[in-house]
Amino acid sequence: MLQALHQSELREASRWWKEFDFPSKLPYARDSIAEGYYWMMGAHFEPKFSLSRKFLNRIIGITSLIDDTYDVYGTLEEVTLFTEAVERWDIEAVKDIPKYMQVIYTGMLGIFED
Repeated sequence: MLQALHQSELREASRWWKEFDFPSKLPYARDSIAEGYYWMMGAHFEPKFSLSRKFLNRIIGITSLIDDTYDVYGTLEEVTLFTEAVERWDIEAVKDIPKYMQVIYTGMLGIFED
């Protein structure tokens, strides 16, 4: 039963990842949502931690995208704009950042809204 729960959660995480279409919108970034889920499953495997696994997996996924953006792809000017948008924590800030960063920003705000 526990394995079936984990499989269901991983399917849900994969669906969420595909809805945002991160791999095609951010081709430079790692496509590692399953890896993040297994990290969370290792830390919180019991059924009672299902909600924790789901949210932490999304946070790890977005964090991985942000890390790749800062380390590999974004220019200093672009990441500075992104940092300022995150500090403002306002959906209106999305218009001030490059198009490719908007998907990360809206995904991040959506996680915390949930």
